[in-house]
Amino acid sequence: MSFTFVGLLQLAIGFMLLFRSLPAMLVFVMASGLFGGSAALSVPALGNSSIPPIQFALIFLYLRILMPSGGQFGLLTQGIRDSFALVLFTLYGLAAAFIAPRLFAGHIEVAPMRFDNARNLFDTVPLRPTAQNITAAVYMLGALLATLGTYAAVRVTGGIEALVKGSVAIAWVHALSGVIASQTKGTPVEGFFALFRNGSYAQLDQSYQGFSRVDGFFPEASGWASFALAWFVFNCECWYRSVWARHTGAAALAVGAVLFFSTSSTAYVGLGSYGAFFAIRALAFPASAEPVRLRQAGITVFAIVVIAAIGLALVPGGVARIGDMVLHMTVEKGNSDSGQQRLFWAMQGLTAFTASGGLGVGPGSFRSSSLFMAILGTMGVVGIVTFGIYLFNVVSVIWRSPAGPQGMEGSAGPARERPRDAVRAVMEACAVTAPLILVPAAISSPNSHPGVNFAIFAGAAMALYRMLPRPLIRPDLSLVVSRRISDAPAGASAGGAAGASAAGWPT
Repeated sequence: MSFTFVGLLQLAIGFMLLFRSLPAMLVFVMASGLFGGSAALSVPALGNSSIPPIQFALIFLYLRILMPSGGQFGLLTQGIRDSFALVLFTLYGLAAAFIAPRLFAGHIEVAPMRFDNARNLFDTVPLRPTAQNITAAVYMLGALLATLGTYAAVRVTGGIEALVKGSVAIAWVHALSGVIASQTKGTPVEGFFALFRNGSYAQLDQSYQGFSRVDGFFPEASGWASFALAWFVFNCECWYRSVWARHTGAAALAVGAVLFFSTSSTAYVGLGSYGAFFAIRALAFPASAEPVRLRQAGITVFAIVVIAAIGLALVPGGVARIGDMVLHMTVEKGNSDSGQQRLFWAMQGLTAFTASGGLGVGPGSFRSSSLFMAILGTMGVVGIVTFGIYLFNVVSVIWRSPAGPQGMEGSAGPARERPRDAVRAVMEACAVTAPLILVPAAISSPNSHPGVNFAIFAGAAMALYRMLPRPLIRPDLSLVVSRRISDAPAGASAGGAAGASAAGWPT
């Protein structure tokens, strides 16, 4: 195992931040996700595997949490209780990754996670333990640690500000780096981005019919789009709830525009899903947002339609090419060789589930193209049930939390003037973002872990739910009081009733 230059840079920044606040360390972890094509450490002993920067940054987050002067260890234990279903999901996945491939070795044939000498698109090999089982176990553990670490970091002073402000900065950096990387192909600037793509990932073709695919610091456009979608949805949800609206709204608009031109099917599925969700919510629950937000959304949609109409009139060929590109990356994808291969990979989950009797053949045992089919095939009934319970717990904080006014706007930053409203607003933004970013993963993810972005937003949603005031339960004592009054001696009823009323009891 050896450090790359990215890992050494993280090492220096991480040790510096150990003596700063826990929220600052959370931003460090979030920002490390920008370098999705990088490796912080290379591990040749595990089949040339590597540890990505965001996983490596978690080490410093936990060092900061567990420092004697930190005092946040109790928050970790609370996080474990609140995320117990995810803990069970991860523990079962870790055990299955080491045991299941040996238990079911040779029972079925699978397309492995790494297949350097495949003879065709649908080639398979007998199931056996590989280094990818260990890698998958590490990633699953990393997702759990990210959930619990975020839970602790958001609960401390400054945690909400770090989450919101950090999301704005990450969205802008990710959008700008994607544009610069796509528009500087073949120039010396391309070498700068290639320098950071030092992970052991396949570097795919980054162009389609003259369009430069947006990849930034990622090895492919789909990886860039998947990361971008998470921060687009979160910023848009914060804007919708008037949390630092000028900044979150601008960040969402910037990264959303780049997503549209990213030529990634992941981006189009994600944007389409969120657009449908936003429209249905606005029609069904118009009171869930301030009227000004709905007007701004309507103006934005109208502006997009007008710009598209002008573009069609001035440059009909260009607009047609963009339309062809979007169609190719969405509805035509299923009929392509790539689409057929992805369907084959997804169906391996059902085959593995059946062959293992519902136990699963272990994370990392085969390449999938659907998160939920991967969970079903690698972790069986236990995996799909525990993850489903945790996902329900995350989403249900929206209606389990006490009702109250939403939103916060202030020049001093988020969560300044009406803290309880801001906590609820950011909690709801996290609870909406977490499940929505799983929609593209449901049709494209090769792994059985939900990813660190999901972990961050899910952990934050659960933490913020615990920060809300709990509703008081007042027992109805009217019957008891009335019986006491009726049983009292004659002449005492009026005085007793007056005393009860004065004490605040029902009469």
